[in-house]
Amino acid sequence: MSDPLQHALHSVAVHSPLLSALAVFCAASLLFVLIAVFVVLGLTRVRRVTWLQVARMVASLGIAGLLTLVLKHLVHDPRPFMVEHYAPLTHASSDNGFPSDHTLIAALLAGWVWWLDRRWLALFIVGVLLVMLGRLAIGAHHTLDVLGSLAFAGLGLALAALVLFSPAWERPVLPGRPPKKGTPT
Repeated sequence: MSDPLQHALHSVAVHSPLLSALAVFCAASLLFVLIAVFVVLGLTRVRRVTWLQVARMVASLGIAGLLTLVLKHLVHDPRPFMVEHYAPLTHASSDNGFPSDHTLIAALLAGWVWWLDRRWLALFIVGVLLVMLGRLAIGAHHTLDVLGSLAFAGLGLALAALVLFSPAWERPVLPGRPPKKGTPT
């Protein structure tokens, strides 16, 4: 499979220790940073999180997960390091590369941030792009793999957003009055 973007990113990362380290961080660690930021964001807004938001997050994860489980058996895309016979820049699974789980989770997190607190959306979008580029640069995925993950996450988020819920779902998960405006949560 010819993948000029993946080849270019991997080539640049291999020839620069600094870019190699950056690619490894983006590919292997950045997702966990995004998860931690999301958890902190959720905890700071815990009294404002509604059952509707939680239901949509669960639904989008389920839809994207189901798409991933089904389509990974239909699309066979060996990982670049296996096809090109080189060692990846960091540990990468040797199973089917389609789709990228790291990219899928990062993209879902960005969608969930859209529902929770849009002020953080730009940070998460940049995070998704960096995770994608990192996965390509270390040799773990082809461009098709990361774009497929974006599509699955987008479809899961869109379908979850279209589900109609009764107004009762708008109540906060934690009982009690929400804090007054201007009061830290």
